[in-house]
Amino acid sequence: MSGGPELYGFPPPARLPDLRWLGPDYVSVLVYDLTQGLLRQDPGTRVMGVRCEGEPELRPTVDPSGVIRAHDATFPLQVFVQDGAGRPWRLRGRWTYSGRDLGTAAASITHFWQLVAAEGV
Repeated sequence: MSGGPELYGFPPPARLPDLRWLGPDYVSVLVYDLTQGLLRQDPGTRVMGVRCEGEPELRPTVDPSGVIRAHDATFPLQVFVQDGAGRPWRLRGRWTYSGRDLGTAAASITHFWQLVAAEGV
C-alpha cells in the first residue's frame, strides 16, 4: 500500500493459508475495509497506522465432506488515526471477517469492528 498507513505485526499471508478466501493479500483488504468504515463515520479521518497485536483467532467450520464452508477470522488491532478535526487517536479493538457459504455461488463475506478503547494521544 504505497503512501498508505504504516502496518505492523500482521502475520505474512503465506503463514495463514486458511485466509485465502479474503484474497491473496488479506492485510490490504482489511486495512481498506477498516479505513472505509472509519471514513463513513468521519469523512476527514486519516488512518496513520494499523498494528496487529497478536495472532488472529481463526474459527473455520467444515461441511460433512471436510470442506471449509464458513470461517470467522478476528484480529486484535490498534489503529492510529487523525480525526477530521486533526486530533490524533489510538483505537483498540477487534476486527472480524465472517465468511459464509465459501466456495459456493452464495458465498458472502461480512466484517465488523468491536471497539474496546479510544484514547486521544
